[in-house]
Amino acid sequence: MKKSKGLITKICFLAGACLIAVAAVIFALWQWNVNSARKSAEVYLQSLYDLMPTVEGAVVEERQNNAMPTLSVKDTDFVGIIEVPKYQSKLPVCAQWGKLTKYPCVFSGSVYDRTMKIGATTQKGQYDFYKEISVGDALFFTDAQGNRYAYTVTDLHYKKQVQETDLNENKSDLTLFLKNVYDFEYLVIDCNVAE
Repeated sequence: MKKSKGLITKICFLAGACLIAVAAVIFALWQWNVNSARKSAEVYLQSLYDLMPTVEGAVVEERQNNAMPTLSVKDTDFVGIIEVPKYQSKLPVCAQWGKLTKYPCVFSGSVYDRTMKIGATTQKGQYDFYKEISVGDALFFTDAQGNRYAYTVTDLHYKKQVQETDLNENKSDLTLFLKNVYDFEYLVIDCNVAE
């Protein structure tokens, strides 16, 4: 009887040690992924800044052609950079929705006619600031020509589902939306041009 209790104790101890080891490996892989995404974003950002003309503040004005120019880095087209200075967050914005990417992508619209929708997930390297962002925060979008547009966050919506019609009906000047991969919930961030 004592031998079987001792054996069960050893098995439980060994199983616990194995679970702790697996958890440590998963955490190490997650941390490596976070650092990799951060370094990758820095490389893309530096490449985009190198390709852009001098970045200057700009005002959104009506244009004849609202098509957004792109810059290509490592076979991926980008329309610009989104920046939330309060949270020290800068991310490249891909031009093509649906392309497998670690970064935010334009879903629809254009910055020039105030209809742009940018989507992402809460995976590291995308909208890392999503837990802290609040109404009144400053946000900037710099296009491929170096024009830096200023916005203010005007509203935040948490939704279980986000449909294309919901996004198209949104009348804010810039809409960011993201899927929280942990809560299976969407956050929609409305931004208007800063006055």
